[in-house]
Amino acid sequence: MKGREQAIGERIAGKYELLERAGEGGMAVVWRGLMHGAAGFSRPVAMKQIKPELRHDQRQIAMFVEEARLGSCLLHPNIAQVLDFVDDRQGALWLVTEWVDGLDLGSLLRYYRARHERIPWPLAAHIGVGALRGLAAAHERHGPDGTPVPIVHRDVSPQNILLGVGGTVKLSDFGLARARDRTSVLTSPGFIKGKLGYLAPELVGGMPASPQSDIFAMGSVLWEALSGRPLFSGKNDREVLRAIHRGQVASVGDERPGLPKVLVLAVGRALGRTPIERYPSAAAMAQDLEGVLAGALMSNLEIQMRLGRAVSEARDRLSRRHRRPESRSTLRMQVRKSRLDMTRRSRE
Repeated sequence: MKGREQAIGERIAGKYELLERAGEGGMAVVWRGLMHGAAGFSRPVAMKQIKPELRHDQRQIAMFVEEARLGSCLLHPNIAQVLDFVDDRQGALWLVTEWVDGLDLGSLLRYYRARHERIPWPLAAHIGVGALRGLAAAHERHGPDGTPVPIVHRDVSPQNILLGVGGTVKLSDFGLARARDRTSVLTSPGFIKGKLGYLAPELVGGMPASPQSDIFAMGSVLWEALSGRPLFSGKNDREVLRAIHRGQVASVGDERPGLPKVLVLAVGRALGRTPIERYPSAAAMAQDLEGVLAGALMSNLEIQMRLGRAVSEARDRLSRRHRRPESRSTLRMQVRKSRLDMTRRSRE
């Protein structure tokens, strides 16, 4: 049984107004919304809801609830913050998070590829530092009693790294994350979670996820950003999985000569075939990337501002491209109307 579709302008839980659908994945729909408060107060928010056809799937609901629980535990400037978890009149659940005014890294990389360019390496390193700081906060999480209760993201990918027009970097979507303090198993044994192209070799071999598998995924993201193409590819999923299992990774320095040696070494270390070959922590990798940025010809503030301008330009270009077919159609209608008016006047 399908749930009811939402409408623009509808209010959820009395204070969250739906403005427009912002995106859609395999399991959920994300809306851009507006939170209303007292005395005219408002702020933009992102609102995520399980797709209607999945709202009666108890496993999907449990995973959604777990995403909200974990998000509420993670307060860090490089993680998209969970603000609320509510239900609507039909009982459907909504996850409310901060709205990042910008786009995701995947969209930014598509923008550069369309221009036959590659993202400047200082921008890629800056994005890497931000995402790794967010991962470190999750990996180094502690419970109220001080006991380590790390959270493994399990879905680090360009689509889950959000970039703001001010140059901010936010790790998002902990929907597939696994925490040590979870009380139940939400996935079937042997079920691989995460986007195939960013999985660590040990996950393909059936081993459990760990902070080092997140670090591998981050290395794969940076390799793609710097080289301009995905690290692992194939004609089908089976070929991609075989390539990952072999773990043969070309140096990003061979793909893009002229990169700082320390940056090339950092990406290579993150992509070690076994967990022990990789960085011991996300924080350690972030520290190395910060060292690389210290040698750039720009200050950190200049790099952040440059990233913000790139994000703003890419978003504008991509939005114009999406509107272009409608614009051409509108133009043709205007031309036809103009010709019809001229014909009528000539007859008169």
